Amino acid sequence: MAAKGFRVFDGDGHVYEDDDELAEHYEGKYKGQKRFKAFGIFPSLDGWARGFILSRDDKTRKYTHTNAAIWGEVLNELNAEGSVLYPTAALAFGLMQDVEFATATATAYNNWLEERYTKLDDRLYGVGIMAIQDPKAAVKELIRCATKRKNFVAMFLPTVTALGRTYGDPYFDPIYEAAQKYKIPLVLHGGPSRGMGFDHWNFRPFCKVHTLEHPVPLMIQLTDVIFSGVFDRFPKLRMGFMEGGCSWVPFMMDRLDYEYGSVLGLSIRGKLKKKRPSQYISEGDNFWVSFELGENALKYTIDAMGSERILYASDYPHEPTEEELLEELPEFIANPAYSLAVKKNILYKNIKRFYNIK
Repeated sequence: MAAKGFRVFDGDGHVYEDDDELAEHYEGKYKGQKRFKAFGIFPSLDGWARGFILSRDDKTRKYTHTNAAIWGEVLNELNAEGSVLYPTAALAFGLMQDVEFATATATAYNNWLEERYTKLDDRLYGVGIMAIQDPKAAVKELIRCATKRKNFVAMFLPTVTALGRTYGDPYFDPIYEAAQKYKIPLVLHGGPSRGMGFDHWNFRPFCKVHTLEHPVPLMIQLTDVIFSGVFDRFPKLRMGFMEGGCSWVPFMMDRLDYEYGSVLGLSIRGKLKKKRPSQYISEGDNFWVSFELGENALKYTIDAMGSERILYASDYPHEPTEEELLEELPEFIANPAYSLAVKKNILYKNIKRFYNIK
């Protein structure tokens, strides 16, 4: 067992969607509709064939699919009390163009996640998706997930969308108002690399894209959220920034404060009357971030924002193999650079507090 004698809760695991199963969970006019199997339910993340790349380059993986039983096995091996499950193909959900179909698909995905995972193992918790393309529909699904579904503890905000809007836009305020009211966190999770300048010929192999595709959109969204005053308008809103590690946070704290204090930040200073940008990150419960077990710069992030809102994320079954998953956790627990209190916060307490898991 990877974490024997130490309490662990995984703040970010993943499911692999199955379109045939998902198709069975639509409601209303899409229930039982004929489906052309050449076309997936979700759009491509960005044209990169991640599944092929993994199967070509990594021959050691035990599983190429997930289900509740596999996740139960992983939790047993980790000696973890639970995992919060994020999508994989649905990380591209923000790129869906058909608003009505996006709304129906969000409901179908959440139905599927509940039936296939959270109802089958009490240790599995779901992150629901919602049609951010239509805030009114998104609020309806958020409320259903927060009040009626089993073990749904957060709602997903795709970091890249086809809307031409980022999350500081008041367009999303109805979602923030509902999330604050129902005490359910919103989580931004990287995935697509579209629109960030990575689509030129020299950015091959895929490793170059993958280096930046998670942290860069998180930086973009955080900048807009803070400078647009979202946390002033919704002071009890909790947002998690997942999958980009945490080492980018001290840099962004300095960068945001610098621009806030510069001649170019005059209009922002008139809008943010309560705090400097870095204080929205270092104080209160608005900002949370996941970290990668191998991040040497974790100590600088702790210096900048404390250890109370940094979350352990296994990311299984994406980047880590089963072997790596079981090796990295004991190494972090044994690392003398971090106190016992810090390890308890990051590996367990913070996850349960962020997701309101009792």
